[in-house]
Amino acid sequence: MLRIRILTALVGIPFLISVIYLGGLYWQGLVVMLTAAALMEFFVMMANKGFHPFIISSAWLAFILLFRVQLAPYLPGLFLAGLILMILSMVLTYPQRNINDLALSLFGAVYTGFLFSYALVLSAGEEAFFLLLLVFVLTWASDVGGYLCGRLWGKHKLAPQLSPGKTREGAAGAVILTILAALMYQHWISLDNSNTLFMVLMAIAASAAAQLGDLLESAIKRYFEVKDSGHLLPGHGGILDRFDSFLLVSPVIYYFLVVLKPYM
Repeated sequence: MLRIRILTALVGIPFLISVIYLGGLYWQGLVVMLTAAALMEFFVMMANKGFHPFIISSAWLAFILLFRVQLAPYLPGLFLAGLILMILSMVLTYPQRNINDLALSLFGAVYTGFLFSYALVLSAGEEAFFLLLLVFVLTWASDVGGYLCGRLWGKHKLAPQLSPGKTREGAAGAVILTILAALMYQHWISLDNSNTLFMVLMAIAASAAAQLGDLLESAIKRYFEVKDSGHLLPGHGGILDRFDSFLLVSPVIYYFLVVLKPYM
């Protein structure tokens, strides 16, 4: 299993970085495929648990949210149309479909479409490659730091009901390695002269978001009683398994760079 995970990473990481570098339609196309795959994984988990996902209306909402910036003038009306379609579908198929199916389908659309939209927003600027690379570097640093420190020194459980393997020591290691990664990134690649304090605070927030995203995915999988969200990535599970942290780190990085940076 470890060999398969390593081989998948050796192929996947260079491919991912290459697409980020190419940017434009290449990156947009990849994000669209990731969103579609993630939403489909969510639908499958719902169905296997006995729920009935609203596939068409949920996909409509997910992709409206994904392209929310491009569709900004029409977003409220388009979102309302999708929501009404979902409600109408529930009414017409009740009791086969009920409010639980509607709520989960709506959550799936927001979870995938809205959160992946920040991957597109970050790709719109002049420093798109370096910003997206920063998101992945901090995400990976948090994951690696948490894993290594948890394995070496982990004793106190962080969230035993959600993820028994995660420890407070691992969480601290995740934050520390993310800070180190951010400072190294700052040293090698200047992001408009970002100062050290800014990078440290952003790294702490990014690691917290990465761990929260991972725990959220654990909660989802425990609720649906599955080990992995899917099987698309050999040795790694599904798209949601691999991008759960990224989904929350990308908006954190975006708001740090857009909202907080001018004040620091």
